[in-house]
Amino acid sequence: MTSTPDLPTARRAARTLLAALAIVSALPGCSLTRASPPVSTYDLGPPVSTQTATGTLPRLRIAQTDGPTWMESNALFYRLQYSQAQRLQSYATQRWVIPPTQLFDGRLREAMAARGALTWFGDTTVPALKVDMLEFEQVFDSSTDTRVVRVRATVYHHGMIGQQTFTAREPAPSADGAGGVKALADATDKVIADMLAWAATLPLQAGKAASHGAGPRRRPPCRHRCRCPRRSSQAFAARAGRGGVLHAAGGLRQPVSVHRLDR
Repeated sequence: MTSTPDLPTARRAARTLLAALAIVSALPGCSLTRASPPVSTYDLGPPVSTQTATGTLPRLRIAQTDGPTWMESNALFYRLQYSQAQRLQSYATQRWVIPPTQLFDGRLREAMAARGALTWFGDTTVPALKVDMLEFEQVFDSSTDTRVVRVRATVYHHGMIGQQTFTAREPAPSADGAGGVKALADATDKVIADMLAWAATLPLQAGKAASHGAGPRRRPPCRHRCRCPRRSSQAFAARAGRGGVLHAAGGLRQPVSVHRLDR
């Protein structure tokens, strides 16, 4: 026959177990579940001061900035050029607030607006600027790292006016994601400044004038070979039904016979 512990003993054992669990959970660095590390998010920072913008730029429309599929995510990418140049990797705890294509698009519009040259995309009377992003990543060359921004800019208006590829490489203050973000923001501003300076040299106003044509078309001469105002087809038909057409020449009204086919 087995004996069962009395009730006070069981209660004391339960209290001891709960106290031990409380002490273990209160110890620093100890927990029953491992917490995931916090994620840091970044953008390109405040826009460049408008005082640095130079040159005169005609009005332009900005088309939506596009890029490769991997730029449609918020991942912050890097490449180990010295060991795995063909592999593009992303940081686990550092990300963009929005995809890089949207970051660049917003930065470009801010720079255009600062120079008073931005108009809405529906204004088809002015040329458009289309940007395709080709590279937007942190590249590690041995112990150093740089941020690479490479884009292709196209200006068009009823046909292509100009196209050019721009590349910027800026050193990062630290060999991590935070340092890479700072360098990439600087490279983005440099690319945009070079792009707008190039666009200012294109014949944008000439392309706009050519799109409107050489001027209004001249009306063909009167078929009666005179200087009278052209008559409408309705008036001609009405007079033809009465057997003739009154044609003014030199201020005189002369009947013009019409041969009927039913005679």
